[in-house]
Amino acid sequence: MELIWLIIGFVSLGIFVKYRPKSYESMLIPRTEAIRLARERIFELAGVDVSTWKAYAMYWHDRNTISRLHQLNKLDTLRKTLFNWGLVESWRIRFISLNNSIIIGLNARGEVTFLNVTVRDNRHYTGEKQEKSIGDIKRTLTQKDSIFWKDAKIIGQGQRTEDLSNIDTYWYLVEGQDLRMKISVQVSQGRIINILSDTEIKTSNIQQVVKKEFRETALNLSGFIGALGATIAGVLSLIYTDASIGSTISVLLAAIIVFAVFLTSTDDVKMGIVNAYDSCLTIKSVYIIGYLSALMAGLAYSCVVFVTSLAGFNLASLEQIPLFRNPVSQITYGVSIGLICLGLFSLLFRILENKGLVRISPELSERSLFLSGFKYRQSISMSIQSSLMEELIFRLLGVSLFIWLFGHDLMAILLTSVLWAFLHQGSGYNPSVYRWSQLVIFGIILGYAYLHVGFLTVLTAHFVHNFILTSLPLFSYKIQIKEGKYFQEIEKDITLN
Repeated sequence: MELIWLIIGFVSLGIFVKYRPKSYESMLIPRTEAIRLARERIFELAGVDVSTWKAYAMYWHDRNTISRLHQLNKLDTLRKTLFNWGLVESWRIRFISLNNSIIIGLNARGEVTFLNVTVRDNRHYTGEKQEKSIGDIKRTLTQKDSIFWKDAKIIGQGQRTEDLSNIDTYWYLVEGQDLRMKISVQVSQGRIINILSDTEIKTSNIQQVVKKEFRETALNLSGFIGALGATIAGVLSLIYTDASIGSTISVLLAAIIVFAVFLTSTDDVKMGIVNAYDSCLTIKSVYIIGYLSALMAGLAYSCVVFVTSLAGFNLASLEQIPLFRNPVSQITYGVSIGLICLGLFSLLFRILENKGLVRISPELSERSLFLSGFKYRQSISMSIQSSLMEELIFRLLGVSLFIWLFGHDLMAILLTSVLWAFLHQGSGYNPSVYRWSQLVIFGIILGYAYLHVGFLTVLTAHFVHNFILTSLPLFSYKIQIKEGKYFQEIEKDITLN
């Protein structure tokens, strides 16, 4: 019987590979080429030679604008504009030397779309100071094959005094179909020190999308409230029942969640350096702060895991729910259920999409996902954290608690499945009710498996589902490298001389 389930599971995996969500083709310039261009443009615009500075680079895209355009059903029609404006397929590259930092944004054509220069040692500046007019700035930023800066219109300029020096600000406007971007360029002593932009969607329906985002954000906050509520419920259940179960497994699970948090802590620090580095701090201090933050997060999660698992194991033993009985069999069923759900839901969503009942936002390409900093470590970490914490709270504790309180299996499964679905955003699906319905069904399947097969089954199924879902694009990208479609990208932070 277990063999049949496994065969069905691997057939479902093939269905998922065929019908998984669509992704855009990657048109991003190679990492090493982007860093070379960034150094050239920084020297040309700001007069700073960063050839010996430490470089940190990562893929960047404007997630908010892309999400809103998807909700408005304009993402496909405006894809080319997003590409030209650097809102997709773009690089963010930060160069650091002691307490000096420069971050630059390049679109896929190599045009500069973002710049912030923080140089405290004037000896880094080279070349002569040359005053630039608003027209000179645009000509400097416009390259031979430029589209973004070529279409920019001059709309105004101003000046302010800061630290006994004049800072000139020039404003430009780029307009496209349903999109408008305002760009400000700040110049000090003939050197460009800041390029900032603000994107606006020109449609009357944008307010409805913004309200929907607020609702989904509020639902996401319910996750923290749910974890707190589960912890309190777990403590109360331990008080009002005769708790006699050991804590060894709970301690082990708490240690696993701490490991999962620390698994990606170094990568998280590197991404933080690119996005939010404070040049008043040294790189070493940034890493220390990052590791301390990971430690605090790990301890907080471990406390939730320890209490909910201890209370859940106690309630499950009172209700005689199987936990780890026949572990090999449970793991086999768990793998099968995870794979079957992947294939089943991907097929259903493809049918709904073909019938025009739902729109699914295309995902990043395999290469873009890789370059954004998402590796197998991130996939493993996320899969462990989501499967362990959610199954402890909603199945082990939630289902067991509601059965203990009300004595009704079906009600316990339905209630926890609905609560679990509300924790997940449906922004990639329009209308999002289909995404939430899918999660409710998935929760019902997991709840039934928990009661009739065991806790290890649902833990395995949830982990397998999330791990395959997040790691398959990386695996596909590696295959494409071997086939010669892409060359091997450099993963390490590099300094090219």
